[in-house]
Amino acid sequence: TLEKMGEYGIYEHLAGGFHRYSVDEHWIVPHFEKMAYDNSELLKNYVHAYQAFGNEEYARVARDIVRWMDEWLSDRVHGGFYASQDADFSLDDDGDYFTWTRDEAAEALSAEELAIAAVYYDIGEIGDMHHNVRKNVLHIKQPLGVVAKKAGVSEEEARKLLESAKKKMYAARLKRPTPYVDKTIYVAWNAMCISAYLEAARVLGIEEARTFALRSLDRALAIVDAAAKAGAH
Repeated sequence: TLEKMGEYGIYEHLAGGFHRYSVDEHWIVPHFEKMAYDNSELLKNYVHAYQAFGNEEYARVARDIVRWMDEWLSDRVHGGFYASQDADFSLDDDGDYFTWTRDEAAEALSAEELAIAAVYYDIGEIGDMHHNVRKNVLHIKQPLGVVAKKAGVSEEEARKLLESAKKKMYAARLKRPTPYVDKTIYVAWNAMCISAYLEAARVLGIEEARTFALRSLDRALAIVDAAAKAGAH
């Protein structure tokens, strides 16, 4: 289950982290909202799977969840985890921030990068979204080794081209109107995120995650203490 979740559209292949759930039986089209509590518990799942099986892919997905939460879902100065990132930018937008037409991908990438990324992520002229059939949800269609063979390059070269393509697509996407981030600090959800970060820090050796988790714990305890004092009065 974790392997397939990391391959299909419920996983966010550019920024990391997981969308809320899938809306089709193929796990390709997600509801694009991204929640703190989903990602905290999935982070624990992938860390524990890495401990149990030693599969580096589980560690990679776990690090990507941390990367997304660091960038989008956390107050880096004061500590604390935000609640969520919306699925859409506006009522006229249906996942357009997260999805790609073939032309949009081609505009962001070199021909060599597109040859790998388009096959690997199944970016075609006909996509996956009902409201705009040209829009593609990034998902892994076939193994990178197969993609490399079709493109006539080594798997290592294909991996380099794919990583370059991901960085360029993410940079291009950052120029789009961005879905709203709900910056509410819920203590219960923060407790889930803090415990997940401490697990990831211990198992994967991410010292920055440990430092931020402890800073966030201090903030959460301060919120609880302030609420208790207010209640007493």
